[in-house]
Amino acid sequence: MALPAGSTVSDLLARLDMPTEARSFTFINGEISAMPGLQPDVNHVLRDNDRVAFFDPHSMWPFQYRHGIAMIGEMREAMTGSRDQGLHTVYKK
Repeated sequence: MALPAGSTVSDLLARLDMPTEARSFTFINGEISAMPGLQPDVNHVLRDNDRVAFFDPHSMWPFQYRHGIAMIGEMREAMTGSRDQGLHTVYKK
């Protein structure tokens, strides 16, 4: 998909007509950029040939894989800046 130079993840979501809440774990070039309850990547500027993968909110990602995973800078800052460092679970009935 072609996007204008300087386009962000938010622009991509708009182009796909996909609300940010409709995604769960997101990866850009194999680096995690968002997860449930933490989506700091909306202003991340995409570059030519970036590969973006959106996972469905019903997809699970095993907890143990979160430690040491490659992250985009915005995600790393959000994780280290949050009190729980993104390591929480939300259960809904």
